Amino acid sequence: MALSPRMFRALAWCALTVALSALPFVAFAHLEGAPAAARGFFFTAIAGGFTGGVILAGTRGADTPARASAALRLALFGWLMIPLLTAAPLVIVNESLAAGVFEAYSALTTTGAVILSPDAAPQSIILWRCLVAWMGGLASLVFAATVFAALDRRGVGLRRTSLLTVERSDLFTNFGRAVRRLGAIYVAITLAGALALAITGTPLFEALCLSLAALSTSGLAPFSGGLSASVNAAGLLIIVLLCLAGAWNFAVMYDLATRRRMGRGTGEMRAIIAMACVVALAAVAVHGGQALFPVLFDALFAITTSGYQATSQIYIGPAVLLFLALIGGSTISTSGGVKMPRILLLVRRSAGELEVLAHPSATVRTQFSGRPVSDTALAGVWVYALAFPVALGFGAILIGLGGAPFDEAWRMSTAALTNAGPLAGVDWGAQSPASLYAACLIMVLGRLEVLAAAAAIYVIFARD
Repeated sequence: MALSPRMFRALAWCALTVALSALPFVAFAHLEGAPAAARGFFFTAIAGGFTGGVILAGTRGADTPARASAALRLALFGWLMIPLLTAAPLVIVNESLAAGVFEAYSALTTTGAVILSPDAAPQSIILWRCLVAWMGGLASLVFAATVFAALDRRGVGLRRTSLLTVERSDLFTNFGRAVRRLGAIYVAITLAGALALAITGTPLFEALCLSLAALSTSGLAPFSGGLSASVNAAGLLIIVLLCLAGAWNFAVMYDLATRRRMGRGTGEMRAIIAMACVVALAAVAVHGGQALFPVLFDALFAITTSGYQATSQIYIGPAVLLFLALIGGSTISTSGGVKMPRILLLVRRSAGELEVLAHPSATVRTQFSGRPVSDTALAGVWVYALAFPVALGFGAILIGLGGAPFDEAWRMSTAALTNAGPLAGVDWGAQSPASLYAACLIMVLGRLEVLAAAAAIYVIFARD
């Protein structure tokens, strides 16, 4: 295995980004009277700056083209290593290595599960968790538009966009362009969301935290309990829209912003909204009209894998919400799950197979975005659909080995793999360190979309 210097340089820039992000928090924590948290932020800034600086100095002048295997290693090592740099203040405040590391992985992978309640955490820690989740959401978009798009070129083309021309000969050339183009849309929506929340009456600090967390679909909040207890109806609607934006295809948003056109991507958003409406109407049939909007919002939060709870009233259980989270949002989005385009493809193909059963002479053609999809490409989608439940079982076993009860192990595994931590409905703080570390690995597996994680692990031991 030959590790590319370009991969190390990319990791170094990630470390420097974390270090620079932590510097203002040193002063913030001191000003709010949280010296322990300030020491943690200072350690993160020093560790990230030193690590990044040494690697950049040692790989200066490295310009050898890096292939897909190096980019896959970057994705795997990035999700495994960078959370550790963000963990110091979380470890110190939680007074537990396992809890702090868990919260760091949960934040960066946009899973959003927390151990220390926001009501007991300093504001610097609350904002840090939201910012780390926001950076993790941007990283998810960049990897989806570059590394995963390159791997998908011979498949269905779920991530094929006009955003970038994917160069398989050197994927690292795309990272800068992807960060600039996706980052511009990402930052603009974040600022607009924070401003809109502030205008509707949400305090500025809470507005910023909620905008960062909602767009990254992490489900983090600066307060405990249902959203309606702390934000008004207008603010709740804005949070819903931010979560939907995070779960939508950012390449479609880029086309809309730069070319004033929307070539594709509306179908999956319509499917997300339609699925939530079906769940809401079913809840109305059972609980009455008062359940309509709370369940509609909760269903949208679940499908986008943000996992927020609209009100304190629970109308639908964790099983339904986790099932919705398994579906997930779009392919180039911050959400987790199987992803809605894959679900739509499988539904169309299944309908075609049923038609063949009814009419054996019929010819079945499956299309995606107006293009025919070959049986070979569809086989890859089926493999992914089968790999996901296998990964769920694997995760449940790992978490269960740490001592978690059977039902909680399955719920935690599902929530971790779909990066929808709040939907697990468990007390994460009551879990053993072994279960928490296992959940961290499952979070990374979910953020790498299972098969890409398997490919990344394979290329660690394979030759380029």
